[in-house]
Amino acid sequence: MTRIAKSMIRMMAFLSKEISEILRQPRLLLTLVLGPFLILFVFGIGYQNKARALRTLFVIQQDSPIKSQIEQYAKTLGPQLIYAGVTSDEAAALDELRQGKVDLVAVAPVNAYETIRNSQQAVFILYNHEIDPTQISYIKYFGQVYIDEVNRRVLLAITEQGQKEATSLQSELASAHQNAVALHDAIQAGDMVSARQYQSQLATNLDNITLAVGASLGVLNSVQQTLGGGSSNAGAILAALSDIRQNTNALNNINSSSYSKTQDLQNATKIENDISNLQSQLKEFTSINPDVIVRPFSSEAKSIAKLQPTALDFFAPAVIALLLQHLAITFAALSIVRERSVGTMELFRVSPLTSSETLFGKYLSYIIFGALLTVALTLLVVDVLHVPMLGSWVNYGLVILALLFTSLGFGFLISLISKTDSQAVQLTMIMLLASVFFSGFMMSLDMIKYPVSIVSWSLPTTYGIIMLRDIVLRGAVPNMNLLGGLALIGVGLCLVSWLMLRRMISTH
Repeated sequence: MTRIAKSMIRMMAFLSKEISEILRQPRLLLTLVLGPFLILFVFGIGYQNKARALRTLFVIQQDSPIKSQIEQYAKTLGPQLIYAGVTSDEAAALDELRQGKVDLVAVAPVNAYETIRNSQQAVFILYNHEIDPTQISYIKYFGQVYIDEVNRRVLLAITEQGQKEATSLQSELASAHQNAVALHDAIQAGDMVSARQYQSQLATNLDNITLAVGASLGVLNSVQQTLGGGSSNAGAILAALSDIRQNTNALNNINSSSYSKTQDLQNATKIENDISNLQSQLKEFTSINPDVIVRPFSSEAKSIAKLQPTALDFFAPAVIALLLQHLAITFAALSIVRERSVGTMELFRVSPLTSSETLFGKYLSYIIFGALLTVALTLLVVDVLHVPMLGSWVNYGLVILALLFTSLGFGFLISLISKTDSQAVQLTMIMLLASVFFSGFMMSLDMIKYPVSIVSWSLPTTYGIIMLRDIVLRGAVPNMNLLGGLALIGVGLCLVSWLMLRRMISTH
């Protein structure tokens, strides 16, 4: 029992010692414990889990009947579609897409009505300029959702009314045609009793047909007006229906003294022909594929980007930016704090070296070292992982230089405010964690709302990821606003670090 008690005492001594060491460094305690939780908390309140709203420009022919319907629907379809207008110039619309003025260009189908009558879907083409695989998938899903809504609105009348009445209408038409043939035969034979009987049955048929055709005709007219189309069988059906009614009314003279067998035979023949034409017109309507009627439109997403990158291609530039920032910050963060801990700072104070010479000498050293690391990482990504490089190596090097310069500024600032190596390392880890969450490495910057997005735009990795992706995967030149902003942050950090180092050396 004595050996066990002594072992417990020694273990408790180590426990008390470690606790005392931690409590003597409140900054380290706050950094280790509260830092990660604070970042996660800020990330949680800044993250918005809602679909991205897309500024959509529609391309529709100037004289297309579908234009007014698109304008009406686009403004009410949902919050994820921001209506950016209608144009008939597809090339100009695609230029606006390349310039980032819109997020999506939707090209409406030409002759949609005729296409659907041929049992084919009319296709909306959705052009985008995305290179993020997640965003491309979202656009495809976005297009399908909204096209489904257009389908529902445009053809609701057809799906609910037209197809339901087709079978009974054809049966009524067949019965009317039989009665019209029998009426003709009875008049031809001089059987007035049978003629009056068939006339009465035909009148009943015509009443039912008029009601049914009126509903179906409204469906056909709504399709024509909504989708646009030149000639339609709707007018032919109207004409046939009018002729049948007029000729039927003329047959009412069968019982009168002015009865004319020749005239009634002509009227009966005309009724037969009109009913046959009406059957043909309505068969065209009922022959359309029901699936096409329910879903007449489909969407097809096409990208105008030079490359359709894989997930590996897309994340490779982001990994380079994140690693270079982390390495530059870590090396710089350990630089000055170690000089101070081993006493070298005292030698700097009595030497001819100035604070600016000390700081800029360190900047130059670490930029050269960072450049060598960049070459190694780039060779690994391009030659081993076969990630394409579409842009200029000069632009690539310029962005890397700005990224390293600004990252070193953060590192030297951390080194100047840190008391120990461990505290400096912990602060660099906080920077790394913040960069993973807020720089656009894991998710699009559109998903981080203001004011939390300020954190994103204060990180060098954010600028590096955007510009390197544009250079590597789009073949574009770096955005001068982003490059200038990154350099400006670096200059500000350099100035602050120089002032702090100058004060530190002068007070020792």
